[in-house]
Amino acid sequence: MAGRDAAIKKSVTIDPELLERLGPERTRNLSATVNESLRLLAALDSQQALVEGWEAEHGPFDEEELRPFLEAAMRAQIQNTMRVLAERRAGSA
Repeated sequence: MAGRDAAIKKSVTIDPELLERLGPERTRNLSATVNESLRLLAALDSQQALVEGWEAEHGPFDEEELRPFLEAAMRAQIQNTMRVLAERRAGSA
C-alpha cells in the first residue's frame, strides 16, 4: 500500500452462507474483497448524505429527477456483472 497509511487489522465475522455465495475470485483475497465492499459502502453513504442534504433544502426528488441516476446505477450494475462473468470465463479457460 504505497503512499497510504498502514492497514488496520480487524477481526470480522462473515455469514458462512454469504461466503459460499462469493465466487473464487472474491474469496482468494478476502481482504481486497472487504476493502472493495467498504469503498462502495462509503461512496453510497456519501451519496446518501448529499441527497439528504439537498432534499432537506429543496424537498424530495420526484421520479423524473431520479430517472437518469437510477438508469446510470442500473448500467453500472450491468457492466459490473458483465465484468465478473468475463473474469470467471477467463479463469475457467
